[in-house]
Amino acid sequence: MNCDSFIKAKIEKNCAEPIARGVERTAWIGNRAQLDIANLEFVEGSTNQVLNLPLIKGAQLYPIVQYGTKPFEGLKTDLDGSGKLGGTASTEFPFIVPDNSPAVCENIIDPLLDGEFFVIWQNRHKNLRATNEAERGASAYQIAGLFNGLTLSAGSCEKYSDDTLSGWAITLKEEKAPRSAMFLNAGSLAATEALIKTMLTPSDAE
Repeated sequence: MNCDSFIKAKIEKNCAEPIARGVERTAWIGNRAQLDIANLEFVEGSTNQVLNLPLIKGAQLYPIVQYGTKPFEGLKTDLDGSGKLGGTASTEFPFIVPDNSPAVCENIIDPLLDGEFFVIWQNRHKNLRATNEAERGASAYQIAGLFNGLTLSAGSCEKYSDDTLSGWAITLKEEKAPRSAMFLNAGSLAATEALIKTMLTPSDAE
C-alpha cells in the first residue's frame, strides 16, 4: 500500500453549511475489550469511517449525559507530526459523573481506573447539506478509542467544586492514534442513529 500523504481536496469554508462548534449532550461509552474488531467494517473508499461497531455477546453501550451550555467542554484532538514512523493524533474526552454513590464508584469510577474504552459523541456540525449524498450526515457521529483505547488521564472528586457538586470530573485520553478522526457512518444519519440504539441493549452476537 502506498504510504505517501497527499492532500486531496481544496481548503475552504463550507458556505452551504458553515461548521458549528460543540457537541450534543449525550455520548456513549463502551469497553474496548468487548469490541469485535474482526468484524469491524470500513466504509468503502474511506479510511476514516466505519459502518459498524460490532460488540461481543452480552456487551453494550452506556450513555453519558451532560448538562450546561458546553457539554463535554475540553473535548479536543491534538496532532503530533514528530513520530519517527509518521504523525499521530491524541484525543482527550472529559466528562462529569454527577454522583458519588457506592454503586457509581463500583460500576463506573473503579472500572475507569484500569479499563480501556471507546466513546461515540455527536457533533453539532453534521454536514447535512452535502451535495454528495454519501457525505450527508457523515460528520455527525465521531469515535475515539477505536485504535489505542481511551484510558484514564485524570480524575478527581472535589467536594466544593461548583462544576461537579461533589461528583467526579473525569478525562479519558487516546494517545498516538494513526488517524486524525474516526466517524461512525452506517449509510445515513437515520441508519447510524438506529445502529446506536440497538447497541444500548446487550448484544446477542455469537
